[in-house]
Amino acid sequence: MARKPRRTSRSQAREVALAAAAAVSVPGRCDVCVVGGGAAGLAAAIAAAEAGASVVVLERAPECGRTILATGNGRCNLSNARLAWGRYNDPGFVEAVCGERFGADVLDFFEGCGLAVAEEGDGRLYPLSRQASSVREVLLARAERAGAVLAPAREVTGVERGGDGWRVTYGGVGSGTVAARSVVLSVGGGEGLLRSLGLACTPFEPVLCSLACEAPAGVSLDELDGRRAHATARLLRDGAEVARETGEVLFRPYGISGIAVFDLSRSARPGDVVSLDLTCGLEAERASRLFARAGGCAGLLDPVVARALGDSLETARDLRLVVLGPAEPERAQVTRGGLLTGQFDPATLGARDLPGLFACGEALDVDGACGGFNLAWAWKSGLVAGSAAASTP
Repeated sequence: MARKPRRTSRSQAREVALAAAAAVSVPGRCDVCVVGGGAAGLAAAIAAAEAGASVVVLERAPECGRTILATGNGRCNLSNARLAWGRYNDPGFVEAVCGERFGADVLDFFEGCGLAVAEEGDGRLYPLSRQASSVREVLLARAERAGAVLAPAREVTGVERGGDGWRVTYGGVGSGTVAARSVVLSVGGGEGLLRSLGLACTPFEPVLCSLACEAPAGVSLDELDGRRAHATARLLRDGAEVARETGEVLFRPYGISGIAVFDLSRSARPGDVVSLDLTCGLEAERASRLFARAGGCAGLLDPVVARALGDSLETARDLRLVVLGPAEPERAQVTRGGLLTGQFDPATLGARDLPGLFACGEALDVDGACGGFNLAWAWKSGLVAGSAAASTP
């Protein structure tokens, strides 16, 4: 019987990726140098290259677009059919950058990539394949067709003005300097690099992530581990409601996860309280009547959850968890923080005081809710910055 071929290990895959990266020849000069080869960086590179500019993308990971693979639980929730300014932390700036055709522009971009898109609940848009790798592949192919040089495994160590443009230094599988007419920053980190340019920057921190919480006496999170509930979640600070979300909550030994929790994490601080109504707003009198008829909470909740809460209707309607901080920050879907938006022209995403320098995606202090809002911003802001950078004289 023939043996099945062995699956490539992560270390082997990394070695292959690094070898491929080392084989890329990085030109010493180009029109546009994109720092960061994630979602926004690839969109910027495509826009600039298709506008006729010579483009180099420097990415510190072994492959460009790798972060795309982890989005949407591997399915890539690439946008939302119901994009709204109010779902962003800086709605006025996002509106000024993206305009009324925001959603249409994103869809047109992916139509041009040859990607089929499908809509699911709450307007979430995914590739028809439901595979994030489909999104990454079409982006890489389009960037390469346009002539952009994708140079992964190169970490940028400096960006400074030089001659009639900019000098970008990097290390990694190879080290060197790229002289560029303009630079597009699309990094979700590297605060030191951004501050070295003399620009104001909010510290980066993980958001859209699980929350580590302390449960009330008598409630064991270990017993609840892996159970899911549709709930109304309120974030309370000093007794006042700060935010509210309705959706699925996943209980974990360290606290809570799920889409509703991810959205709350954008506002949560240590010491805040998350109040969960596991009856999801069922009218109090009806809940009490059903509780009495069932002789407990089993008719209202997952019976395992009901038992873990001591079969208490009061707790089911107001389970209070104290926030300790973000949980598993390395798995956060978004990095919040970055360059303050007031320093950039929303029409071009160019730095007002540094001609030829542009920023997009997570490099700017813009973050949105779950549901495709952050990737929609990445694509659109990358297109704006890349197009403008290509036209820099």
